[in-house]
Amino acid sequence: MDPAAIVSNFPGVEELSGVPEAWHWSPVPGLDFAAALSEDRRTLFQVNARDSYDEDLVSSLLVSARESGSRIAAAGAPLVAIPGFSHQGRAFDVLGVAGPGVHRYHEVQKPELQKVTWAVFPGYECEFAPPDRYSLEDARESFIRFLTPANLERSPAPFLRVRFDNTVTKGGTDGPDGVLVAPATLHRELALLDGAPGSFVEFENFRGQNFRVEWDGSWLLLGGEGGARSLGLEELLRFAAEALNG
Repeated sequence: MDPAAIVSNFPGVEELSGVPEAWHWSPVPGLDFAAALSEDRRTLFQVNARDSYDEDLVSSLLVSARESGSRIAAAGAPLVAIPGFSHQGRAFDVLGVAGPGVHRYHEVQKPELQKVTWAVFPGYECEFAPPDRYSLEDARESFIRFLTPANLERSPAPFLRVRFDNTVTKGGTDGPDGVLVAPATLHRELALLDGAPGSFVEFENFRGQNFRVEWDGSWLLLGGEGGARSLGLEELLRFAAEALNG
């Protein structure tokens, strides 16, 4: 199967200026796709953009992905962050890459192309945990729900895994691994600890650091420097934001 032969025949496709063996196509206004072959011409790196296409940024992403092909392959993970990516005028600091089992770019119309396509997008270090912290299901959920890779103008969406149990609301998570959530969910559950003895919230950041908060008449933080300490809610939320964003 020749990825170049398939992509170069998409309706409306054109060569991507300045990047060899790369193409751009836009099936409808506001939705842009761009892709480039890997150095061995067996893999396709693809960037999707919704209402945020920037040709310079997209070209930079594709060139970086091509140059990082061996590192992506060596990672052996469905969701990978390659450090060192930068682009003038943007705050992104990693190259995000999601494998064929994570994205669904060509799953329906071109299943043979799907198998060799890696989704490429700009990211932030705080959005990616170590590869061994992702199951395939986790990687899919993170990619679709939180990373929003087609928004090339997005703010960081920090990696966050949470376990909690609340004796008052009866809300909680099942199992030992917790669930991936947005920071707003963490903030809500921390606030709901107020007046709920025996309740707790545990959260893990992108560095694999774990923190536990319990209610004992105030918010008791366990983990991090300084050992156990009681905090007010505003101070606790500031601590959580700093822990999540690195």
